Amino acid sequence: MSTIKSWRKRAEAALTRLALAWVPRWSRKSVVRFAHIAGTAASVLPIRTRKVALANLDLVYGNTLTQTEKRRILRGSCRTFALVMLDLFWYARDTAERIRQTVTFDPNLDEVFTSAPQMCITAHLGNWELLGHAVSIRGYPLSSVAAPLVNPAVDDYLGKLRTVSGQIIIPRDGALRGLLRTLRSGGKVALLLDQNTRPAEGGVYVDFLGLPVPISDAGAALAIKARADILFGFCIPDADGNYYVYTQPKLTPPEGAVDKDVVLEYTQAIAHAIEQTIRQHPEAWLWMYKRWKHVPADADRKRWPFYAKQRPPHKVT
Repeated sequence: MSTIKSWRKRAEAALTRLALAWVPRWSRKSVVRFAHIAGTAASVLPIRTRKVALANLDLVYGNTLTQTEKRRILRGSCRTFALVMLDLFWYARDTAERIRQTVTFDPNLDEVFTSAPQMCITAHLGNWELLGHAVSIRGYPLSSVAAPLVNPAVDDYLGKLRTVSGQIIIPRDGALRGLLRTLRSGGKVALLLDQNTRPAEGGVYVDFLGLPVPISDAGAALAIKARADILFGFCIPDADGNYYVYTQPKLTPPEGAVDKDVVLEYTQAIAHAIEQTIRQHPEAWLWMYKRWKHVPADADRKRWPFYAKQRPPHKVT
């Protein structure tokens, strides 16, 4: 087994090097065309991720959409994800110039970003990787946390790609202290907050697209501690592979001690803001992700998708 894993890691590293050498040479039209083909194929192949996505779409939309409409959203989602993966490499060359040519910014962006500390929230919607590059090159460098990949070689390549625009990647171990230090020094922190975070790891259950999900309360807690406004930013692609970067109305947490009820209130507000954007751009969200993986101990398991697991109550020690 160890031999197989070793060969797999080598193959992954080789493919990453090949993509880094090859994809940046493509024309923009070629990148978009390949993402279109790959995403369409992924949306129709009988693979588990497709089953997960359709289960998620059934959960959120029920009978309000036809199966044809749900498959259309899935197709768009797969194409968006394929474009995000290709663009991770395509923007590695001439990053600033390519962003200037393909990314349009909301005209109010420079009014939203200030010199004060700010907590910038986004999701796996549109091109979250490019969003960090675009905002940093615009003049607002972000600090964010990236979970290490299983393959160290690939992790090293991607780490270098993520910092070419001036972004700062904070190691996951001890990340909260680093993020708080950044905020208190007047910097800007970016977090992806549509991922599963179990209560044992700092997650709290909030309502999200119809069912409770565990989400990290770090965004709300850090913003309150640092007295930082919470911003929401997204980078949405169009049919031609160009992007539009915009923000949503900010949240201003109250001053004072970090009360758990207030943290929960603002974590719910964060989830609601992400939910609104997903409903506006459903084809741009990562529906293949097992977002409803954890079922609260006291909930009715039948309401959750097939892949979900019910967990015992979290014991606070």
